[in-house]
Amino acid sequence: MRTGAVCLAFAALVAAGAARAGAVEDFYRGKTITLVVGMAPPDQHDNDARALARHMVKYIPGNPAISVQNMPGAGALKATQHLAHVAPKDGTVFGILQRGVYLMPLLGYPDATFDPLKFSFIGSRSPETSITVTWRDASAKTLADAIRQEVVLASAGGGGDGSVLPFLYNETLGTKFRVIPGYPGGGDMALAMERREVDGRGGWSMGAMRGTKDDWWREKKVNFILQHALRKHPDLPSTPLAQDLARNSEDRALLELFGKQQGIGFAFVAPPDVPADRLAALREAFLQTTRDPAYRAEVEAMNVDLDPLSSARMEALMHDIYSTPRGVVDRAKAILIANGARLN
Repeated sequence: MRTGAVCLAFAALVAAGAARAGAVEDFYRGKTITLVVGMAPPDQHDNDARALARHMVKYIPGNPAISVQNMPGAGALKATQHLAHVAPKDGTVFGILQRGVYLMPLLGYPDATFDPLKFSFIGSRSPETSITVTWRDASAKTLADAIRQEVVLASAGGGGDGSVLPFLYNETLGTKFRVIPGYPGGGDMALAMERREVDGRGGWSMGAMRGTKDDWWREKKVNFILQHALRKHPDLPSTPLAQDLARNSEDRALLELFGKQQGIGFAFVAPPDVPADRLAALREAFLQTTRDPAYRAEVEAMNVDLDPLSSARMEALMHDIYSTPRGVVDRAKAILIANGARLN
């Protein structure tokens, strides 16, 4: 009798699973999913979104279309607020943001009225390495140069890496970076460097640089001043890693916080409270896409890393970041306030 009961229970579970799968397929059939991009093209976030959209449609039940919508502004804060407060929470919208926005509520940015821990994480193409570079003809070509003289860097503004990291380096490493905010996207910042309106760019993704400006890499058009990540990028063995240069344990803790941020990489997230069955379908479709030979070939052609992070890994990273000791966070806030940030 017990065996029969177990069989009946198993059959009921299978039937319930099939019903849920069928409901997800019915929901998505004939629909269009909007994939919001927090930066303007040309930018690696935009490249990543469009590559994923081309292949992920094959793996979402019901095979909905995916439409990419750029929503630049304040280092992807505009897109982040849209996902948190405006976008439908039914599984028809998800996005790719800048990793810097995930720390903005922790640091007290008044416009960051969202809780990153409540986002519905889908997955990340890979962790990332932030680089600080100068144009090849700039007078500052090394970190030592950036300590001796002022170096002007382009930035999208907001709480993105391009605005935050240079200020942290000034405080912890003694650099003299000056940030010019307000550039809509990576293409605008690249043009500003080529026109010599600025010396360079800080907090730039290594993957974004290789993905959008690989000729700069091949032809050595930029000087690599500094890198910031959980560990050195294999292609930058001679470029110093920020936290390795820390002068004391307090500086290292501060730099390691922002190193963890790089671990988030190119993350895809949906709004809070997406129905569990649809979120599970999106997560599985993302993982299936990262194994797809055609998608992998496209990513390889972009010259960027493919080391996918699961939603569980992303959630763990976020909880680790938001468990940072208060003293480390307060010091980061003090540095940003001293450099003009308006924080709570």
